Amino acid sequence: MACLKHFKLRAELEDVRSELKLTRKENKKLQQHSEEMKKDNTNEWTLVGKKGIRIDIKSSKGGDVESVNFSLLYEENTEEGSTKQNQVSEVKKLNSNGEQQVLHNIYLREKLKDLQKYLENDLSNIVEKRLEEFEEESLPVAGCLVRSSTSSFSALTQSYDRGKELKKPGDLPSRLYIARPSLLKELLTVNHVESIYNIFVAILVLLFFNKILEEVIHTGSPNLDLSLIIWAFGELDRVIVIWVCMFTSTSVLVYISFHHWAHFRHTVPVVYDTVGGLVYVAYLILFLYLPLESLLYNALPPASSFIILCEQVRMFMKTWAFVRSNLSRAVKYKKDEEIQVKSICPDFSHYLYFLFAPTLVYRDEYPRNERCDWQKVINDLSQVIGCLFYTHFLFVRFCVPVFRKFGQESFTTTNLMVAVFSCMFPGSLVLLCGFFAILHAWLNAFAEMMRFADRMFYKDWWNSTSYARFYRTWNCVVHDWLYEYVYRDIVYWQRKQGEGCARLRCFPMLVVFFISSVVHEYILAFAFKFFYPVLLIMFGGFGVAFMFVNSNARQFNIFLWVTLILGTGILMCLYSMEWYARINCPPLYEGFLDYLVPRSLVCEFSQG
Repeated sequence: MACLKHFKLRAELEDVRSELKLTRKENKKLQQHSEEMKKDNTNEWTLVGKKGIRIDIKSSKGGDVESVNFSLLYEENTEEGSTKQNQVSEVKKLNSNGEQQVLHNIYLREKLKDLQKYLENDLSNIVEKRLEEFEEESLPVAGCLVRSSTSSFSALTQSYDRGKELKKPGDLPSRLYIARPSLLKELLTVNHVESIYNIFVAILVLLFFNKILEEVIHTGSPNLDLSLIIWAFGELDRVIVIWVCMFTSTSVLVYISFHHWAHFRHTVPVVYDTVGGLVYVAYLILFLYLPLESLLYNALPPASSFIILCEQVRMFMKTWAFVRSNLSRAVKYKKDEEIQVKSICPDFSHYLYFLFAPTLVYRDEYPRNERCDWQKVINDLSQVIGCLFYTHFLFVRFCVPVFRKFGQESFTTTNLMVAVFSCMFPGSLVLLCGFFAILHAWLNAFAEMMRFADRMFYKDWWNSTSYARFYRTWNCVVHDWLYEYVYRDIVYWQRKQGEGCARLRCFPMLVVFFISSVVHEYILAFAFKFFYPVLLIMFGGFGVAFMFVNSNARQFNIFLWVTLILGTGILMCLYSMEWYARINCPPLYEGFLDYLVPRSLVCEFSQG
C-alpha cells in the first residue's frame, strides 16, 4: 500500500523536536557536572531525580563510567517512602545487562550533546518551518508506510537551502519547489478512498444509462444525443487560431523585448525604463483586448470561450511572473560587471519550459523526474474527458429540463426556492468534477509530460475548518501567484511606507480577493455573454466576510460544506435562469445596457 510521506515525516519531526527540548536541559546538567569534575579533579558525582531517587556515578580518569549506585531520599517510615524504597530495591536487583543499559543511555546523552552543538540550529529551523506547513495541510491519513523518508527529508533540506538564497532579510517566505506527488494520487492508492472514487464512476455510469433510456423512450432508438457538448465546444478551428496568436506573442515578443531591455538599459537607464514600462503596459492592455474582441466577433460558444479566456488569463499571469521575477537582475546589472551578462536574462529554453509547466511562479529551474510515464498521461487525459461527459449528463438531466422554459411559463419565488435546492446536488457534482478535471487530472497530465516533479496543485481543502484555509488549499497554483506577486509585494511596499501603513494587515488580503473575484467574474461574463455578478457578490462579499471567522473546530467543516453546496446550487440556478431568459425573453434595453441588466429579473419575476 502506498503511503503519505508527509504525515510520517511530521511525526518524526515532532519527536526530534521534543527530544531536542528534553535533552537540552539534561545535557546542560551533565555538562555542568563534567566541568565540575575536571575542576575538582574528582571522578565521582551525583544526580538527584525528580522522584526522590539519588544516583551516584563513578567514572575513571579517562571519563568512562565504571559504576552506578541508587539510593532513596525519602524516609522509610512513610507510605510514600516505603513505596519509593521498594522501587529502589527493584532497581538494585538489576542484572549486569540492566546496568549496562543505564550506562548506555548516559553515553547516548553525552553523544547527543556533541551532535546537538552542530545540528541544533539548522535542524530546529527546518523542523519549525516544516511543522507550520503540516499544520496548514492537516493530512488526515495515518498508519502508512514510508517509501523513501530519507530522500524526502533530503529534498526538504535542499529546498530549504534554496529558499534561504531566494529570501531577503525581512521578506516573507517564497514558494519552494520539491519533488512530491499530488495528494489524491496517493490517497487513491488506499482502498477506502478508491472506493469513494468508484462511487462517482458508478454515478457516471448510471447517468449514461439514464440518458440512453430517455432516448429509447422518446425516439425509440438508443441514440446518445451529444448535441449540447458538441455545440458548447464549437468553432474549435477559430479557438486554435486565437490561441496560437496569444502564445506567439507571449513566447516570442515578450522574451525578445525583455532580453533587449535587460541587456541595453544600462546605457540610458531613464529612457529605457520609461519606454520599456510604457511598451509593457501597452502590450498587456492589447493582450487583454484583442483576444476578447476576436471572441465576441466570432460569437464563440461557452466552452470555447472558457478556453480562450482561461488561456488568456494564464498567459497574462505567466508574462507578469517572468518579468517580475527577472526585473531585479537587469536593474542590478552594471556595464563594468561583465560576469553578470549571462545571468541578467534567463535562456529562452527556461522561459519556454515555464510557459508549459503547470505553475505560475517563475523559477530558472524546477525539480524534474527522470522520465515521462505516458501511461499516466493517457489515464489523466481520459479522466478529463470522463469529467466532461459527467458534467454534460448532469446539465442534461438536472438543469436543462428545469430551466429551458424559463420566460415562457410562470416562475414564482416558490419555484425559485425549489429550483435552488434541486440544483444543489448537480451543482456540487459539477464543482467536484471541475476540481478533479482541471486541478488534478489536467495539471498532472502536463506535469508528467513536462517531467515536472512538484505536483502540489492543491492540498486537502475538503478538511478545511475555516474559509481562510480553504482559499489557501483549494487552488495552490493561483494562490501561489497571488501570494508571490501581489500579497508579498504589497506587504513589502507597506513596510517601506512605515509602521503605520504596515499595521493595515488586512489590506493586502482585500486586494488579493478583489483581483481574484474580478478575474472570475470577467471569465464568466464574457463566456456567457452577459454580466450577472452573482459570483462576484458571493465570492467578493460573503467569501471575504467568512475569512474573518477563525475556527479550528471540526464542526466548522460541516458549515463550510453546507455553504459550498448551497452556494453552488444558487450559482447554477441563477446563471441557468439568466441563460434561458436571454433565449426566451425579448431585450428590454438596447446596446451595451442590455448586456449589463439581468434579463431574468425584468422578464419573469414581474409576471410571477
